[in-house]
Amino acid sequence: MRDVVMDVVRRRSGRVTATLAVVEELLVEEGDASRIALEFLEDLQNAASHGTEGLFTTEELLPLRGPRTVEGWETVDRFWAAVVAWCDERGVELESSESLRVVEHPELRSILWPSCRSLADGRRVGLSEVVLYEKAVGMPMAAFRRHRGHDQHPAAGTGAPAWGRKSGEHAGSSRVH
Repeated sequence: MRDVVMDVVRRRSGRVTATLAVVEELLVEEGDASRIALEFLEDLQNAASHGTEGLFTTEELLPLRGPRTVEGWETVDRFWAAVVAWCDERGVELESSESLRVVEHPELRSILWPSCRSLADGRRVGLSEVVLYEKAVGMPMAAFRRHRGHDQHPAAGTGAPAWGRKSGEHAGSSRVH
């Protein structure tokens, strides 16, 4: 999927609007379709966060989202923001995002860029910090929350995608492992 993300995020591909329309429809589905759509959004956000010439920026992608995509997008954003806040609170040093921008090999970019997020302050957060956060707080990466069966998100366990619930609606307390 990361190769597809890297193709879509390129300005010259002309695929971003059509792809986000498909993501919008997949987010209604239950099971793997919605999980894959959310994984795609997560990778797309991460790739766009690097602000690299020739790629869409996050700001350019924002107006192209439909209502379900906005909800999924915000779910992913909240997760990554929580990881960064946790790292800052615990003194986990985040590396400079500059090291990502110098990667020129397209296949390495397809691996690295969708799996790390560049921050406005020049730092980056990646999978190693996500794993530390998950182990410490027990909340999985946003794209895998429903797939893994965790119920930390208020909408988990309802059969409806977490991003499809109204704010404040909570699922029952049954926990699926």
